[in-house]
Amino acid sequence: MSEVRIPRPLTFGLVLALTLALIGCKGGGGSGTVAGKVTFGGNAVAEGRITFHGTSGSAQEALLGKDGSYSIPQPLPVGDYKVTVMPLIVREQVGGKGPVVGVEKPAPDIPDKYRTTGSTTLKATIKEGANEFSFDLKS
Repeated sequence: MSEVRIPRPLTFGLVLALTLALIGCKGGGGSGTVAGKVTFGGNAVAEGRITFHGTSGSAQEALLGKDGSYSIPQPLPVGDYKVTVMPLIVREQVGGKGPVVGVEKPAPDIPDKYRTTGSTTLKATIKEGANEFSFDLKS
């Protein structure tokens, strides 16, 4: 009985095609782009970071523009998300001495309740295609 040998480039191509096909089947739910604006009492939150936390544990974030606008750089899988808004982190010495560490920049226009997934009341449901979510933070 003779042995059938498949050339290595062909074997690699078949394995790659099968892998890509399986990855494509797994996603299946689609994705959507996300953009919007964050305000506090109707005024733009000009500095900070917004994060969309998926139920699967994944997260995507974007920096806020001076007008409070944001755009998540990568499409997100469709589904439900909790949304947090955080102040920027700056590197400085605490009290002018000691090591340089990351410290939250003062942000009175971002109430504490929006800063963690455990306390935020902000939610979003991502659908396929373009999604726009604007959030007006309250004290």
